[in-house]
Amino acid sequence: MCTGHGTSHSNSYCGRKYDAHSIWLNFQGSVGVFWRNKYHTNHHATEPSGCTFVGELTMETMLVCVWLVSSLIHTISGCSLSAPEGVTGYTGGSVLLSCFCTDGGTIPRSARWLFQPGPTMIILWSHGRVDDRYKDRALISDSPGNMSLRLSDLTLSDWGTYWCEADGQFKDITLTVKGCSLSAPGEVTGYTRGSVLLPCFCTNGGTITRSARWFFLQNFTITLWSRGQVDDRYKDRALIFVSPGNMSLRLSDLTLSDEGTYRCETDGPYRDITLTVKGCVFSDSGPIHITGSTGHSVVLPCACTEVQIKPKQIKWTADLGNQNTVIFPQGPTSGNDRYKHRVQLLDSVSPGNLSLRLSDLTLSDGGTYRCEADRQFKDITLTV
Repeated sequence: MCTGHGTSHSNSYCGRKYDAHSIWLNFQGSVGVFWRNKYHTNHHATEPSGCTFVGELTMETMLVCVWLVSSLIHTISGCSLSAPEGVTGYTGGSVLLSCFCTDGGTIPRSARWLFQPGPTMIILWSHGRVDDRYKDRALISDSPGNMSLRLSDLTLSDWGTYWCEADGQFKDITLTVKGCSLSAPGEVTGYTRGSVLLPCFCTNGGTITRSARWFFLQNFTITLWSRGQVDDRYKDRALIFVSPGNMSLRLSDLTLSDEGTYRCETDGPYRDITLTVKGCVFSDSGPIHITGSTGHSVVLPCACTEVQIKPKQIKWTADLGNQNTVIFPQGPTSGNDRYKHRVQLLDSVSPGNLSLRLSDLTLSDGGTYRCEADRQFKDITLTV
């Protein structure tokens, strides 16, 4: 009930003037509005004796009273929160936990975010301050009435219940964080001096996190790649295709020592890939005899059984009875210019083709030629 001091016809009585100068509201069962008088007489005015004042509200003051009560009720009711019950995110990615006042214009007097990963509660954000554990990862919307939380660089430890609280009300949101479900082949084959791709990626829309690593498992484990850094033993040979959901490894300039088991790991789950490296192997076809004519050219055949393999070292030598001469590759140590501009390696089509073309044949070119690659050799007898 709203009561006051005044008259229904005038705001003056007994030599005083009254106005709605202050209001006191009490919401313990009822609302009371009291009017306090305000003197408008001079300093020497005195209150007439025996004068009492009890009256009723004017229409104007009654409307003011109703408006003030309505405003205060609205203020006390505060922000009515809206938020989803559950949200799903993926490791390494970001997620938005929506929380806002249904009345977009309402600005809560107090608001905070809490996280309950287990039995203890963490005050994630309060009074504009973010807990140090979430620094650079938690961002709160600054729109009026909007307290939505964006959490980035998710990890499995972010899984739990988050509480959005404003003006005594709260909403709890369950965040489910899914890790990367890795997919990779069990076996991959590569060839010496070539390159190979070891595929490893997420199949469920997950994101590769900063904890992702590659290992090479031998008698001892080598951390081939971690946090963007490649082991010095693989520098300039290992390339990681880091993109959302992909951490495939390309290994180049392969050697036989690269053969073994490689492990792709992120957030606990891992996949092992067995890499087989094939070197150049000569076929066991027995002795080879080739005949050529003077002034013409001849091809001395030599090839790896896997033609896509390019051996790390290739050498051709000629044994002409009195000396053993390196004829390919030509260099300052070959010690003989008689084969200069007369030999050509036929490897342009297939890396594993090590055949040698010898042109402008002379009778003195007859003899035994040896093809060597990766500690193997094959002899060819040439008759001119």
